[in-house]
Amino acid sequence: MVDGETERIIEDYIRKTSRLLPDSFAAEDLIADLRSHIYEALTDKIRDNPTESHKNLVLEVLDEVGTPEDIAEEFALEQIEETEQSSTDDRFQYYVVRLVAAFVVAVLAAWVVSTITDGAVDFFFAVVVLMAFAVIEWFVRAKQIGEP
Repeated sequence: MVDGETERIIEDYIRKTSRLLPDSFAAEDLIADLRSHIYEALTDKIRDNPTESHKNLVLEVLDEVGTPEDIAEEFALEQIEETEQSSTDDRFQYYVVRLVAAFVVAVLAAWVVSTITDGAVDFFFAVVVLMAFAVIEWFVRAKQIGEP
């Protein structure tokens, strides 16, 4: 139903869009959906305007879809939003697990130090000192990776 020139225009558009997207499964899905959408829209336009040139109709469809640059920009924004949303959802769990792990390690290390020194080092003092070191390490690591 679509002639060779129309097919070439669509494939050039898809190729340009594909080059602007990262190499990922999400980008491949987007390209497949985009191709499908273009062909469906073109088929509808051909059905509604059977006497119109296919080249003109495909150019209308591509104009409605947007430029490859617009599509790539929108895709990048969606990826950033998804990443930010998942990172904020996981961040709370990450900090809770990390806090519990630091506390468990500090208690175990304090117990070992207290036991090895036959009580010369107070257990509770050792826990406080080790937790202070854990907190300092946390702040240093956050500063190194640029977290607020």
